[in-house]
Amino acid sequence: MPTLDEIISTKRNSLKTDRLDMSFGELMSLFEDGDLFITPEYQRVFRWSNFQQSRFIESVLLGIPIPPIFVAEDDEGKWEVVDGLQRISTIFSFFGVLESVPEKNNSVLSEGEMIKELEGKSIKDFSLKLKTTIKRSVCRVEIVRWDSKEDVRYELFNRLNTGSSPLSEQEIRNCIFRSYSVDLNQVLRDVALIPEYIELISPSEKRKEEMFLEELVLRFFAFKHLVGNFKTTVAQFLTEFMRDVSKGKIQFNIEKEKSEFIYFVNFLQARFGKEIFRPKGNFANHIFDSLAFAVPKTFDSIAGNEEKIELAIRALLDDKQYNSIGTSTFSNMRIRARMDRAMEIFTAHA
Repeated sequence: MPTLDEIISTKRNSLKTDRLDMSFGELMSLFEDGDLFITPEYQRVFRWSNFQQSRFIESVLLGIPIPPIFVAEDDEGKWEVVDGLQRISTIFSFFGVLESVPEKNNSVLSEGEMIKELEGKSIKDFSLKLKTTIKRSVCRVEIVRWDSKEDVRYELFNRLNTGSSPLSEQEIRNCIFRSYSVDLNQVLRDVALIPEYIELISPSEKRKEEMFLEELVLRFFAFKHLVGNFKTTVAQFLTEFMRDVSKGKIQFNIEKEKSEFIYFVNFLQARFGKEIFRPKGNFANHIFDSLAFAVPKTFDSIAGNEEKIELAIRALLDDKQYNSIGTSTFSNMRIRARMDRAMEIFTAHA
């Protein structure tokens, strides 16, 4: 059995790193040539406000040091941005090369904190000297290469995205789990667009942007297929489930699962409405998780069992024992206790 030192050494050797100092002009050229790319899933979370973008452009013009960006190098030597999206997209947008996101391209600056005269200025208003100042400004590029046996992209995104606009867990999954044999990622995105589902969950615009709707679909599938206990955090449990389904390690009939989830949503909307998950105002994850866990394990299908399932859900919502299990913490023991109690109630109504 390998020692801890040997395990760590092996893991370290699976990652190769390098660093270069490059100008923004060079990075733009790489981007336009396709040698530096930002996946559409990652690009969608370019969310810096106009103030933040203007402040960064101002910093570059003033020569203020810039934090590094991180890229992951693939087998063809191309670089994928994994951290620094907001900064690099700000430059690309200002110079009008962010064509994949036209609504965020060709930005116009707001008043700077130190340079008030930036207000209303676009790249067209800049002199050649100012354009060159930005293009020649240097940024440290940290290059990460990894052994193909080690799937560490999730960890790279997760540990590096800690800036002023960090990604949610689901946004990170959305960046990572693409182009796999089972496209669970696409199913999550498709379901998140269904009007009845949106109405049932009624998320805020901020939560929509953070892919809360997609994560709930993933939670449903993960807890539906949960057998036994999980020893990790819920976030890690969801990530591992999505990874294993995407790689075909878990049998998952994607069209059947999608269809059954939509049927479940329509059932809840018709019988309860959005109030089912908001007994105290805020969305109650624990109720959603309990239903995802207990309903499929108790009933083969919702069709034909609507009355029984409705009675079981109402009994769950009114159950003193279930409601006495605290929700202020998401410890595994509390999650498990709620699910076990839900199973007892549903079994009694089956």
